[in-house]
Amino acid sequence: MIWGLGVWEICLVTVGRIKDPGAAALAETYSKRVGGEWRLALSSVPASKRSDAAARRREETQALLSRVPKGAKAIALDPDGASFDTARFSSLLGGMKDRGEGACFLVGGAYGLDKAALKGAMTLSLSPMTMAHELAAAVLCEQIYRAFTLKTGRPYSK
Repeated sequence: MIWGLGVWEICLVTVGRIKDPGAAALAETYSKRVGGEWRLALSSVPASKRSDAAARRREETQALLSRVPKGAKAIALDPDGASFDTARFSSLLGGMKDRGEGACFLVGGAYGLDKAALKGAMTLSLSPMTMAHELAAAVLCEQIYRAFTLKTGRPYSK
């Protein structure tokens, strides 16, 4: 989503806040490094309290989708989603920015996402391996930061 004076905002919404201190620190570090004409905003929705896994997935997925800003594309993390190398991911984000199309990444909780509810959303795989959702959020923040440096010509901070 384009906000204010040419700032392109990317949102990343997780189910539950990132409680693991290491993952939270990584996500925060990389989100703060994204700057200039890009902004990465982190937020969360509460985890469902339902005991039935399918009902929980459905409720959490709907909560995530409700946080996608108008005009933004929902991009849900899913092990079966599209795989991108860094250059292609950077091009994807750069193209979205150039078109004025927002990006909102959705990270499901421990039970995953309801695939039926994601109809129309793009799905992205960070790895075919199952990954803790908190770690996935941190890895995604790093990849967004890396894409930001590639698209803006800034050096990658180590």
